[in-house]
Amino acid sequence: MTFHPAESAWPIDPRRFFLAGAGAITLWLLAVVCVHFTFGHGRQITHILFLDQDFPALLLALVGLTLFAPLASAARVDLPAPTARLILPLILLCALWSWAGHYWVFQDYALSRDEEVAEFGAAYLRDGLLSRPIPPEWVEYRRAIMPEFFSPFGAANHWASAYLPVNGAIRAAFWHLGDPNLAGPVQLAIGLIALWRVALRLFPDRPDAIWVALLLAFTSAQLSVTAMTPYAMTGHFALNMVWLALVLRGGWLGHGGAVIVAILAAGLHQYHFPPLFLAPFLLWMLLGRRWGAFAIHFAALVALVVIWAKLWPGFLLHELGPPADVRASAGVGDKAASLLRRMGNKWEPLFNLSRFLAWNNILMVPLAVLAIAAMKWRSALRGETLVLPLAIGCVAACAFALWQGYGWGFRYAHGFIGPFCLLAAYGWVRLGARSLWPVVFASALALVTGAFLISRAHDYVAPYAASHRAIHAADADVVLVDPRGGLFATDLVRSDHGDLRRPMVMNLAALTPAALDRLCAAYTVRIFDRSAFRPFGVRQSRWQPGYVDTLRAHLDAIGCGERL
Repeated sequence: MTFHPAESAWPIDPRRFFLAGAGAITLWLLAVVCVHFTFGHGRQITHILFLDQDFPALLLALVGLTLFAPLASAARVDLPAPTARLILPLILLCALWSWAGHYWVFQDYALSRDEEVAEFGAAYLRDGLLSRPIPPEWVEYRRAIMPEFFSPFGAANHWASAYLPVNGAIRAAFWHLGDPNLAGPVQLAIGLIALWRVALRLFPDRPDAIWVALLLAFTSAQLSVTAMTPYAMTGHFALNMVWLALVLRGGWLGHGGAVIVAILAAGLHQYHFPPLFLAPFLLWMLLGRRWGAFAIHFAALVALVVIWAKLWPGFLLHELGPPADVRASAGVGDKAASLLRRMGNKWEPLFNLSRFLAWNNILMVPLAVLAIAAMKWRSALRGETLVLPLAIGCVAACAFALWQGYGWGFRYAHGFIGPFCLLAAYGWVRLGARSLWPVVFASALALVTGAFLISRAHDYVAPYAASHRAIHAADADVVLVDPRGGLFATDLVRSDHGDLRRPMVMNLAALTPAALDRLCAAYTVRIFDRSAFRPFGVRQSRWQPGYVDTLRAHLDAIGCGERL
């Protein structure tokens, strides 16, 4: 397989390049701020996180980049060859930091419903089950206990994750090894090793370009912080890089291993993520007339859709029973419809891409853009360079910057951070800089902005973690969460790492007066509402009078539910 990675430099004056980058970031910030104050007004979590985290981090990076630009070509820094003896300890350090960060930054708490469902799924897979059978006494209250993100199959008698099982199975395996929270850091390490191996293959005579790809990844706050969480996105980063490393290795072992990796990646949580990564490389195989490789991986693409969109739902239907409570939505049509619905907010990409810029090394995107702008189309259309498939995937990931809710950085583009780093290495080659000083400086700047973002993430999560601990320390059979007035307070309705134990936590809004009568007659009930979570610092939301007011009045009338 022939590549031409070290194409001749233009060259470009590094000072002009960095000043142009600073100017582009300034215009971007102005555009997003204007959109925010025109259409946002802090109504959604996206707007809140932009002002709380992304805007100050980007502003800090902008100041650093502007001050640095005059020195961009003045200093010289040369790094030793990126050998295993040097790179592997750095990767280990990254993994250990992410493992420690789960406990220090997130206090062993999964913030979002997505993460909680991943933990819940891992807990029953750990026990050798496909779901958690609902105890008969709790069947009536099942939707108050698990209000969303549940599998529809057998939902009348089972609790199961709405997501595909591979991420949960990986966490379950690490649970048996001692700590499920090692899953993210280990996958991060695997992805970084694969990125290093791919960079070695693409830039055999340019150790500086290899360092660029690695330093951008090492200093990505999005990579390190997401690995602290149960999100499946770290798995996407790792398996995408492993897939690419295997494909570039070639041979039956390489391509066969890549097929297995693609199928596993599609089963991490939602199967439509890997095709977005794989499709540009299928085009690259066609352009390079690699007919055998194309046939193998096209068949793998079809197989992963069949396995996870058809066979897996059929298996759940057989094992758990027909859908209940909600309609099954695992088909290809449902995924396409969901995609179109979330494309309705035309301003959302601005905020999500701002998170992507803020949570990654400030040079990653500009250097990647340079690689795309400098791409030699004749070489690209003959399949002689990876710039084209990498560029198509990265542009597509940014184009579908859909609403994500929570996420440390833009998590829907998480699987493309590796391709962005490789594109940036190509851009570095075309830049023609004399030393690694610009990237070293930007990496130091990324560590500073990353420390700020991590501190803000800790401060955001801490009130929810404290609320969670207070709920599960309550001396009661049942704790009812009244979510009025608290931003995403319903996410506090969860089990203790997937284990059903006293107290059982329920969403008050999902109950009826009759259900409350039966609940209060049989169990001791406590209430966790704004009077409890507000002192912990949970961010407030608009109080909207409605059905929950009626339920609270009913509880008062029957003398049930002392406040925590």
